[in-house]
Amino acid sequence: MLQPLTDTLSCDTTLLHQYRADEAYDYARELQAPELDWTSWLIQKIGDFFSDIFDYDGDLDFRMVVYIFLGLVVVGLIAFILYRYQFKLFGRTGKVTAEDDEEDNIYGVNFDAVYEKAMAQKDYYKAVRIVYLRTLRWLSDNNMISWQLYKTPTQYTREFLSAEFGRMTTAFMRVRYGNYQASEETVKLLLDLESKIKEGGKR
Repeated sequence: MLQPLTDTLSCDTTLLHQYRADEAYDYARELQAPELDWTSWLIQKIGDFFSDIFDYDGDLDFRMVVYIFLGLVVVGLIAFILYRYQFKLFGRTGKVTAEDDEEDNIYGVNFDAVYEKAMAQKDYYKAVRIVYLRTLRWLSDNNMISWQLYKTPTQYTREFLSAEFGRMTTAFMRVRYGNYQASEETVKLLLDLESKIKEGGKR
């Protein structure tokens, strides 16, 4: 007579729980997407944004796109700063006052009155500046230079070839940009050179 079949397999539940708790046997974790840090998440979001705009489904390296975008932002910022705080032609080293900006224009300025006031106050820096500007005005009125606000003093020396004007420009630039202390002698030098320039221009 046949004996009934019996299940001889047994399961050790204690050992089973031990295997389940062991990470070495957690094969399902390999199927899970890795957690992204905030930079990777941001890059992924930007990539999705560009994909939605341009309808692009390829494997574009969006990290490079972000770098290019940030580079353009930096270049734009530098360009804005240079445009906003550009150095004036006759801007004094350091803080530029409103009066300095007004005197950059050689037209509409009473040079003689400003010069007399500067000398009375012993402001030799301003006196040097006014004499130079007054000379530029004279050269411009006599069509010896083409005056423009954006031009540098050196550009004018190329337009009007004169040893006296070259010396005047050098002296002016030393005071204006080189922190050279102007004196009454400096003013007298520029006045003498101004006179010689005008005498030479009348010949």
